[in-house]
Amino acid sequence: MPFDKTDITKLAFQIYKENKSVKKSVLQLAELCVTINKNIENGYDVKPLETDNLVLLIRQDVNGELLKPPQNEIDEVADIIFQENPSKSQLDWYIAEKQLLLNEIKSIVVQKRKNV
Repeated sequence: MPFDKTDITKLAFQIYKENKSVKKSVLQLAELCVTINKNIENGYDVKPLETDNLVLLIRQDVNGELLKPPQNEIDEVADIIFQENPSKSQLDWYIAEKQLLLNEIKSIVVQKRKNV
């Protein structure tokens, strides 16, 4: 089930209330982005600090479980995010958006596994 701006806003507020440090938020956003990128075609078009309306195609080699990114890729993306110097509210928003997007990808992968 697709998500909308209201869903993102609600989740972003929940994330805000967790009161995580900027460093933890950046690392979480980086991990979400790299995981998304690993699992969709042309995934590296998904940028950490941008909102995208993409038609997502699950990669052919994603068969039943999400591909896990290596830590060095997460660290590289985290460094890029730190350089952008986003506000905490921006981080919360993009974490919420990417988390909902990753949830969509997970549900597609699970459905794909059931259909195999």
